Amino acid sequence: MATRSWIVPGPQEHDVEHVTALRVQLVAGAVSVQAHDAAHVHVAVEEVTGNPLEIDVEDGRLTIGYPFLGWDGWVKRLRSFRSSDTARVRVLVPRATAVTLATAVADAAVEGVHEDVSLMTAGARVRAQGCRGAASVKSASGGVEVLDHDGPVRVSTAAGRTTLVGNLPRVEVTSVAGAVSVSTTSRTSMVDLATVSGAMHVDLPAATGLSLTARTVSGAVTVDGADRRAPGLGATTVDERDGQDVCFLTARSVSGSLAVVRETRAVDRPAAAEDRA
Repeated sequence: MATRSWIVPGPQEHDVEHVTALRVQLVAGAVSVQAHDAAHVHVAVEEVTGNPLEIDVEDGRLTIGYPFLGWDGWVKRLRSFRSSDTARVRVLVPRATAVTLATAVADAAVEGVHEDVSLMTAGARVRAQGCRGAASVKSASGGVEVLDHDGPVRVSTAAGRTTLVGNLPRVEVTSVAGAVSVSTTSRTSMVDLATVSGAMHVDLPAATGLSLTARTVSGAVTVDGADRRAPGLGATTVDERDGQDVCFLTARSVSGSLAVVRETRAVDRPAAAEDRA
């Protein structure tokens, strides 16, 4: 398929056919991607300050960003990049479009996509809502929200709160200082959490079995409000399996606490005072 490209120095709109994957790379500003029922992609560039954007289409992949930054090794470039380049971009995509968003300090959001989603930021807020498929998030300091999700989620962050809600059969979260909240409606799940100082909270459906291994130096471990932490520095283990509905939960932390609550319905939980980080 022929390559097509546009230089975008200011507000413009483009409709693009035959796109199966989207990737957007911004420095500052904001990018939002929302699924729609049409077969084409609609790109609305609402603001451009500084260097112009480039829109490029090749072999079914639509790329929006700055050519001089490149795509490979974007983390090192964006963390050290100092620029006034700002853009605000809104994109409508077919639901079966894979989405990758990478920003320095531009907030990023994706909604309603039924393919894999990858979100990467150096210091902005990122959110995925109502998506299906695998979600992957990497953040240096921004808050992370994956809400009403159906599929596995993997998050790596240094600071900033992580909130995950939905039918989550597999969850992996690595965080340094940010609090982690996981609410899953999946009755069979594998959850792996690791923090240094961030508090961890896991909501499970009522009567879900639990196979727990938790290692903390000073953090509390509670299950349904009861203190279950093992004495000393040994691992805390809880094995309460009865039937096939089981959450296999592994947690590791230095000072962060772990609270597991089995409720009638897993819902988004407001941040507790000790979780706000």
